[in-house]
Amino acid sequence: MTITRLALAAAATTLAFPAISATQDELREALVGNTFQGDMGGGGYSSYFADDGTYYDTDTSGVYEITEKGVCYPDTDFGCYQAKLDGTVLEWIKDGESAGTGEILEGDALDLSAE
Repeated sequence: MTITRLALAAAATTLAFPAISATQDELREALVGNTFQGDMGGGGYSSYFADDGTYYDTDTSGVYEITEKGVCYPDTDFGCYQAKLDGTVLEWIKDGESAGTGEILEGDALDLSAE
């Protein structure tokens, strides 16, 4: 009986559960007024998410929206990205696949809005 319980407990801990995407409110709390720095599409990427709905990257800026679909970039080919949050670590998800990971830095940590 004890061996069966141990086997069931061990099996239960090895089951893979789908990761849950961050909610709209969680994304707002984590990103608005802060900077994402990490990897996206095979290269380094940083973006500051200003309070007014403008994002600033090292080379460009534009409009972002946080909706029930995730972080969306209207009028671009980027579309929407969902995200998984673990403290300050963020993983971008596009079409169910990981699209990049990195860290959320407080404020405009890299002065991206000044460029």
